Amino acid sequence: MPAYSGKYQHLSSRGAPCGQGACELSLDLEACTVTPAGGIPLSFDLGEVDATLDLGNGERIVLRQFGPAFGRMCEELLAAWRDRTVRCLLLEDLEEVERFNGSFNGSAAEIRIFGSNLAVLPLGGKAEQRRLADIDAVTFDEAAYAFHICGGGAELKIGKLAKRTEEFGSVLRGAVDGLRRRAAEVLHQTFPFLDAGGVRRLAALVPEGHSVKLTAWAGVHPDLPEALIAQAVDQPLRPYFDALRAKVRPESLMAGFKFVRQDVAAEESEAEGSAEAPAETRAPLFFWFFFPLAGRDVAAWEATTGHGRATYFFRTITPVEDSIARLTRGLALVNFRREPVYLPDASLDREARFHRYAIGRRKLPDMAELRAAFLGRAIHSSIEEWAQQYAELTRI
Repeated sequence: MPAYSGKYQHLSSRGAPCGQGACELSLDLEACTVTPAGGIPLSFDLGEVDATLDLGNGERIVLRQFGPAFGRMCEELLAAWRDRTVRCLLLEDLEEVERFNGSFNGSAAEIRIFGSNLAVLPLGGKAEQRRLADIDAVTFDEAAYAFHICGGGAELKIGKLAKRTEEFGSVLRGAVDGLRRRAAEVLHQTFPFLDAGGVRRLAALVPEGHSVKLTAWAGVHPDLPEALIAQAVDQPLRPYFDALRAKVRPESLMAGFKFVRQDVAAEESEAEGSAEAPAETRAPLFFWFFFPLAGRDVAAWEATTGHGRATYFFRTITPVEDSIARLTRGLALVNFRREPVYLPDASLDREARFHRYAIGRRKLPDMAELRAAFLGRAIHSSIEEWAQQYAELTRI
């Protein structure tokens, strides 16, 4: 991207000037640099700021007098900020469906609809994302001429979509319905003994990206729990699964499933040192189980298919089901990637390739809670070594 010449003002948290004068502004895919004439440059990650160049610590950058190029500079700066923010919201590996310009909480905003998520990028205020599986209803308020998107414990109000109002509603509802339809199709293929009513009840009970007790699965059909385990648990991982299952009350075991892009699964597999089947032979989903360990405020999480090659342990609080629901939301927000969970704070803060995770940790409360609850992981190297790691991690 080209550099632009104009003037800047660097304001403190109290609004007092920290620096001002002529400057040159340059952009790349992740950062913005403001270089004062004869001064020390100000360089910051675009994911750390909002669209008004609020630096997050109360300080702010004001840009002016960039001449005829000001409009083009603003467009490029805003586009770079939006793309970087999407990366820091950990959405960059999702399939994008469509973009819209509208308003959110009274501020102009770009809304991006993905195959499984919704991102709202306002010019004023905090960027947000929602999982489509958490959306309960999309309604249109004729009086306010705005959409109310309900679910996940919060409501989003999207308006001022102008001529694309009807299209936005159609695309969003289509994405939500498409996700539900795909989930029903996968559940039907996975459990062919279910009739149409059973598939419908199971799809309603276990939305994509949620954890649900196996006893509830059994309420749909008594054969479902064992059929799920037979389908989901790879043979090399069966010893670890059985060891965990022996340590929990049967009624407490929880399970869920998630769609995953095959290239992401391959990347995760490589990161964890897996020598599994090529990505093109793998199903585009994986299952997981949560094991609330009896007598301990700990839950073990086992991704039994795809790229899971370690058991993850998390601290829980009472009620355990609510705690696991929050852990699942955190895992879903990071798209079930492992690195945002297990990497230490120092790696996130100091290594450039992981810095978007550090920003995500600050922007996404569920991710911060997930990392705070993380106790460690036991690698699936051998059942003996795994058992030793299990004993150390659960000794709390």
